[in-house]
Amino acid sequence: MRPIKHAEKGLTLIARGLFSTIQSVNRFKPNPSFTPKWSDKPLLKSWQKSKPTLGWPRTTDSLCPNCVIEAREEILSGKKDVSVLINEKVGEIKAQIIERNNEIWMIKDCPVHGHFEDMMAIDAKFLNHIEDMFPGRDIQAHNDEKLHNHGSSTVKYGRGAVLTVDLTNRCNMMCDPCFMDANQVGFVHELSFEDIKEILDNAITIKPRRQMSVQFSGGEPTISPHFIESIKYSRKVGYNSVQCATNGIEFAKSKEFAKQA
Repeated sequence: MRPIKHAEKGLTLIARGLFSTIQSVNRFKPNPSFTPKWSDKPLLKSWQKSKPTLGWPRTTDSLCPNCVIEAREEILSGKKDVSVLINEKVGEIKAQIIERNNEIWMIKDCPVHGHFEDMMAIDAKFLNHIEDMFPGRDIQAHNDEKLHNHGSSTVKYGRGAVLTVDLTNRCNMMCDPCFMDANQVGFVHELSFEDIKEILDNAITIKPRRQMSVQFSGGEPTISPHFIESIKYSRKVGYNSVQCATNGIEFAKSKEFAKQA
């Protein structure tokens, strides 16, 4: 090993030792945490951040893919109200995350639809490295009851950064594959302007947050009849950045439309 490598290793060990010492002192006599404008609660110190169970084998919460499809069809047909997604644990099952031949797999069994296996990672060591780098959970979400009310799937930690609003599931193309299955689900789902305003109003009030950007997506957002109006309203209520996930066709067809956006 070259001398420079020995020096680097020595400096790394010294830095780790100093950092551990500083952390120990801070825990013994911590300074008050800073409370920024975008949060009603103080920032967490590194040793205050919690972590979910990591590594493997471990048990986690998951969904039966077939139960999800059936629930969606029942809601769309009117047999069930959408509130079941909040009040009931639709399709929720336990899953095991295991290592198999240096790959990471999720294995789960639904009492109705049987056995499922999904590969999560092709390299167990790399995924372990990624999990080791997780710094811990962010501040607990607060003042977000209007936005985060999704039953057992409710977001509990983190700060708002980018809000994605799917204006429509219609599209002027038929790409294969499409991550949103635009034009291929057999029905049209398109937000009214009142729906869009409600989403934007609720999201801008969420805390904690640093900045709030909004991205309009779809389907193809530019073919929504409320696209331009939504951009104007977003800027009016205070979103720092307004983005659009688009194929650009409508902009290419009309210079005036592009200028309006």
